[in-house]
Amino acid sequence: MLQDAGVDLSRPEVDTEDGEGRTALTVALAFGQEAAARALLEAGAGVNAGTGQRPLHGAAEGGMVEMLRELVDKGADVDAEDGEGHTALTVALAGGQEAAARALLEAGAGVNAGTGRRPLHAAAERGTVELVRELLEKSAEVDAEDREGRTALTVALAFGQEAAARALLEAGAGVNAGTGRRPLHAAAERGTVELVRELLEKSAEVDAEDREGRTALTVALAFGQEAAARALLEAGAGVNAGTGRRPLHAAAERGTVEMVRELAGKGAEVDAEDGEGRTALTVALAFGQEAAAWALLEVGAGVNAGTGRRPVHAAAEKGMEEMNGVRQARQRAGDEVFGMRRTEICGLFRSEVQIVPVRNEEGWAE
Repeated sequence: MLQDAGVDLSRPEVDTEDGEGRTALTVALAFGQEAAARALLEAGAGVNAGTGQRPLHGAAEGGMVEMLRELVDKGADVDAEDGEGHTALTVALAGGQEAAARALLEAGAGVNAGTGRRPLHAAAERGTVELVRELLEKSAEVDAEDREGRTALTVALAFGQEAAARALLEAGAGVNAGTGRRPLHAAAERGTVELVRELLEKSAEVDAEDREGRTALTVALAFGQEAAARALLEAGAGVNAGTGRRPLHAAAERGTVEMVRELAGKGAEVDAEDGEGRTALTVALAFGQEAAAWALLEVGAGVNAGTGRRPVHAAAEKGMEEMNGVRQARQRAGDEVFGMRRTEICGLFRSEVQIVPVRNEEGWAE
């Protein structure tokens, strides 16, 4: 025991905190050390002590139901927050400790408490459908946002918890709710095509943007979810929508050549720039997507387009990585850049620009 190790539990240091703001009581509870926790309580350890995770959070994380009840009986603040704005109820739900969560609910834990992630978000992420329903029955705010601007529906979809997502939709969760990533973005990222269609049928805004200025179509393409991307295109998703990265950039980075051609065929602006001033051709070259780069050149991508890094810079940069220096790359014109013959690339550029001097942000030219 602690006394045997020479620890004087009668001293005020019983509530001293570690680097994470936890007391010894919190640590003992988090690791399921009930005997040590009781020794600390007998010595006067504070049930609300700690500037980080509180003892109640530790017991919730460890699933120690009897200790939870004992702490509450001793005056533990049932809705106290840890350093991330989570209550003990949220911690229990996030850890899949259903019995602990129900004990906290019986003790009056607030279903909407917490300035960080709410209990409903935690249950949605975990996919504990019965607790999702129970929280909703207890008046949990179905469209409350976490610190990233996501609702519980978005979280459920992001973690592939389809049953939880449907329970939230049945309870009236907004398909356009959230100031961060929307539910449609999350479904697109996971590639859950049926839920993408279901959200669209419920009037989800097909071209809504997330905080990075991306539409759900861009997100689907960025994660290689072609079926979800096509479902969005069938629903009228804009091929030029988004104030951040455009769909064509995402398809170019991923190297999905058929999608590159399909987007171009639907009127995607082939030389549109992303937030860094790069065209899709530059992106394709930067990520080594040879076939996508050729497809973009075939549909008229400009070899001098872009106010940021130009296509020739992306090709030269890859050459620098593979051939130990841009100067060496220039001297060895027959070496490969991104799997394309450098002479072939330069031939394409030379036909229009004769490899004109173009400076990038570091001042070197190609």
